[in-house]
Amino acid sequence: MKASDLFRRFTAALPAFCLAVLAGCSQPADPPLPAPPADSPAVSQGPVELTMWTYYPNGWDATIAGFRRHYPEIDIKVEVHPFAEYSQKYLAALADGTAPDILMVDSAHLGEFGAIEGVENLLSPPYEAGRYQAGFSPAMWDSMLSLDGGRLIALPLATAPSLTYYRADLLKAYGFPDEPEALGTFMEDPANWLAMGEELLKHGSYITQWDNELIRFFEASTPLFDRNLNFQRSSAEFERALDLAKEVNHRGLDANVDVWTEVGEKAVRSGRIAMMYLGTWGADQIQAWAPELEGKWRAARLPFGLYGFENSSSFLLPSQGRHKAEAWKFIEHSVTVASKDGMGGSIPAYLPARGNPVELERVNAYLGGQRTYALFEELAGRMKERTVTPLDKKAQAIWSQAIVKGVEADQDSKALLEEVRKEIEKRLGRDKEILLEWKNKQ
Repeated sequence: MKASDLFRRFTAALPAFCLAVLAGCSQPADPPLPAPPADSPAVSQGPVELTMWTYYPNGWDATIAGFRRHYPEIDIKVEVHPFAEYSQKYLAALADGTAPDILMVDSAHLGEFGAIEGVENLLSPPYEAGRYQAGFSPAMWDSMLSLDGGRLIALPLATAPSLTYYRADLLKAYGFPDEPEALGTFMEDPANWLAMGEELLKHGSYITQWDNELIRFFEASTPLFDRNLNFQRSSAEFERALDLAKEVNHRGLDANVDVWTEVGEKAVRSGRIAMMYLGTWGADQIQAWAPELEGKWRAARLPFGLYGFENSSSFLLPSQGRHKAEAWKFIEHSVTVASKDGMGGSIPAYLPARGNPVELERVNAYLGGQRTYALFEELAGRMKERTVTPLDKKAQAIWSQAIVKGVEADQDSKALLEEVRKEIEKRLGRDKEILLEWKNKQ
């Protein structure tokens, strides 16, 4: 199983389980709206229907209802597009003039919009979103900028860390820490993680699906490129990641089973899979596979002392929209007002919306009553969101294919990283030149 195939499988699951915006939350009294800038876009006095395209369906009813209490003349129609297809549909619509009023984009695809025309610069009048910059982490804000760094092309709604999900009952039975914080500390040392894998293997359980899966932990905290499109993974950290992946391969610590198949689901239910590495939606997914294991799973931070970024969701405002003033009001309200009421377990990107006492007490019955939201928010505060460039999609495919082959062939880690860098330069060199020419003209 290639790492790239694994990535496609788990990202395809995101719409079903992550970012359930405001789903199931009680609605407190509406907070006052922030004061708009003096030249804020004028909102129509008559009825307006906005169209929003998104890649996940859940939670919008509550968000829209809250917005309409402030703006009863504005309604929002939501159209959901499959995760595997939505970004290409968005780009085509921007090109042919059929884009809607609002676009919701996942961070995995945001780079595809970073060097094109057709989306509003939210820093410019009449939006002036720069007044909200202090309300976001520097890494999150930076990830919303165009490739040249001069335009704010999106306003983020939610963000999510990567986590370890594990069978607490099995770890306890075999002599390992079963409480989340204790396990996180224990796994900081790669030797402990490997030893745990060897002990579980004796009992027919595994700590990872694939030998190269752990490389994702390092990818989750390091971008492929900087804003000058320099490759960022020729580092000692990635040499360490590759060395660990090869060690997993040598010791046979990977299950070699795909959890997104029927065989994989059985492996989860049977305990063959004792550890998985997913986003904040992971508990819902595991529960769907194995509802009978309620109370036996827990969530903790990633191994090796890493704090990884899983994904974020953001609003884009198409320039061709007929109701940009109204669309901006909805975006602004969703991000800076509605998020303060809680987001159904998702982590607000807007920092003033965090620390909601009701959300912090939220527990997950499937995870044994663990206060998962508090953990998610803690990890989100320690991670750094990644900037995604227009080259990332093609480069990630090259990277994943080469890494899988290199690990299986036991190739020298430093040499493998240099080989990947050269291959990316060779195959994407012309694309890089074009993008840098565009960037330098801005």
